[in-house]
Amino acid sequence: MKIVRAVDRLSMYRFVLIALAILAAYAIIVAASGADFAYTATELLGSLAILVVVCAAVTYLCAAVVRVPPGSESWLITALILFFIFPGLTDTDSAWGLVLAAAIASASKYVVAVRRRHIVNPAVAGAVVSYLFAYFSVGPFLYPVWWIAAEPLMVAMIVVGAAVVWKLREWWLVGVFLVVAVLTMIVVAADNGTPVGDALQLGFQSTPLLFVAAIMLTEPLTSPTSRIPTLVYAALVAVLMYWNQSFEFTSEYTLEFVPEMALLAGSLFTFVVGRQWRRHILEVESVQPIGTDTYEVLASPGLRFRPGQWAQISDPTWSPAPEKQGTRRVLSLAGAPGEGTTRFGFTVSGRPSEFKRRLIEGGAGRRLYVDEVGGDFTLPRNLRSPTVFIAGGIGITPFRSMLADLTERGDTDLTQVSLIYAANSEDRLVYGDVLDAARARGAQVITVVGGLVSVDDVAAVARPGAHYYLSGPPMMLSALKPMLIRAEPALRWQPWRLHTDRFIGY
Repeated sequence: MKIVRAVDRLSMYRFVLIALAILAAYAIIVAASGADFAYTATELLGSLAILVVVCAAVTYLCAAVVRVPPGSESWLITALILFFIFPGLTDTDSAWGLVLAAAIASASKYVVAVRRRHIVNPAVAGAVVSYLFAYFSVGPFLYPVWWIAAEPLMVAMIVVGAAVVWKLREWWLVGVFLVVAVLTMIVVAADNGTPVGDALQLGFQSTPLLFVAAIMLTEPLTSPTSRIPTLVYAALVAVLMYWNQSFEFTSEYTLEFVPEMALLAGSLFTFVVGRQWRRHILEVESVQPIGTDTYEVLASPGLRFRPGQWAQISDPTWSPAPEKQGTRRVLSLAGAPGEGTTRFGFTVSGRPSEFKRRLIEGGAGRRLYVDEVGGDFTLPRNLRSPTVFIAGGIGITPFRSMLADLTERGDTDLTQVSLIYAANSEDRLVYGDVLDAARARGAQVITVVGGLVSVDDVAAVARPGAHYYLSGPPMMLSALKPMLIRAEPALRWQPWRLHTDRFIGY
């Protein structure tokens, strides 16, 4: 349990960085062990050193030009992804090819961007440009080889990939990608007369299927933020990767959907359907304590969102060393869309992270960046069935947003709404004004102080056919689901009535 809590405290980018670093170290150890491997440990260390140095130098140079500090981990993550995509350092040409790939990838965040928002995963940008220049024999560019698909790394890739997907809670995204990829392999094999078993073995052992699924597809800034577009995105990339079709432009040139091209198509799809075509800048108006170790941030301007959605917020610094807990957080928006300001809350447990410390001490005037807004933890347009909210601690924030929005509608009857709000102590209960306004409109509000939500508490709010919204620590949510099924057995075969807020570390 302690390990789970420690992992949940890590930001998603820090976790991915650690996962990639572990995978890189394992690959170098395998190469040094004398196993049948494409590159030696020296060649891998050489390529890693070039990629890290160039990504850092180009990133900070571009950031200085636009006068916006870079993310303390993003450039390192880009360097590590490129490490698994491009060949090891074998000669001078390969060294220059690595330099160019790293430079293009790092610069793409600032060049291939619309209103400060990059639209292509930097590693994909570096891989695509290198592929095209190598295809047309321009300079010392290298073809991406995706050597991470080596058989000796398969077990490590499965373990690390599963950990990343578990942390990011992207089971639907990865599951759909893998299923569609396998189906595509089977269809193509049948069409070509190839044994299906051989085709699947080749797909899993000799293509970057698992790396793309766990590391590339799950990049938050270039993947959709709501369920249906996410599933389409996963299916699109899977089909393009394994379709094995080429398009002939001339007798000499054809287009093949190699992994980097498929991922490029996926990024463009996300950009178009996501309609998040800018990176918003927030000016902090105030940071106030609203409870013990609990703070609320008000910033302007207001964002466009639906009540219950989250925002990925960055507070980058010029430090070249990655912060222990990162400079990005995914935080539920606590305000109603009509309030005209951006509102979110957070708690501090023990020593605050640098992100939270800067907010608390910096106060008004601090500049924050909103990288994306999204999530499916939202109410239907009209409440036609009973609705139950269960919040733990700062998990009350999305419900504050929902209730504030509902109470702003003058004729809204909230008699079908119930809320259980659990906190460690009385002085940690927050947003009492919104809860009182909801009570005045007929909502049932139960507060639980100093303990866990009990079976009796759940039974008091359970209603046949209700939709249940749960927000709080992952361990609390895991304990609540059996209670809800016990109170309403129909939830076993109607899981769509159970909604949980995505928590990926804050």
